[in-house]
Amino acid sequence: MRFLWFGKKKVHKVATPEVEVERTPVEVFSVSGFAIESNPVVGGKNTELSHATINSMILSVLSEATSPADIAAQEFFQERGANVLPINSYSFTADRGFSARVVDGAITRTVLIGPVEAISRATTPFCPSIAAATQSSPESFVVAIDGIAYAAFTLSSELI
Repeated sequence: MRFLWFGKKKVHKVATPEVEVERTPVEVFSVSGFAIESNPVVGGKNTELSHATINSMILSVLSEATSPADIAAQEFFQERGANVLPINSYSFTADRGFSARVVDGAITRTVLIGPVEAISRATTPFCPSIAAATQSSPESFVVAIDGIAYAAFTLSSELI
């Protein structure tokens, strides 16, 4: 005669090795070295612009671009409270950068965003703070509004 065991029968579990999924690196863009000058032409008449106006003009021009680096720049300026203003005559070339006419109320301003070499030929001499920012980072972008450089920034990327 056999005795029945009323408990569960133990099943031996075989340990399966965990497979580690290889993660592909992701490129993340950010804005660094941002320098802004609200009145780069000291003693100049009607050249002073608020930081909010300058940031909004930059965002307005960059809002037409769709690359990951440009989207990171858009987010950077939105965090600074910039608003998108109406633009017209937008253009972009890789060697010269962005250009557009931005409508700020009753005033339409020409905004250029591009490499230091291209913008320096189209503007008045840089003020000391913008010149220092471009010397510390030669690959930076300069923002010129109506022929005067008001800001400079660098778009950098890293793999994470």
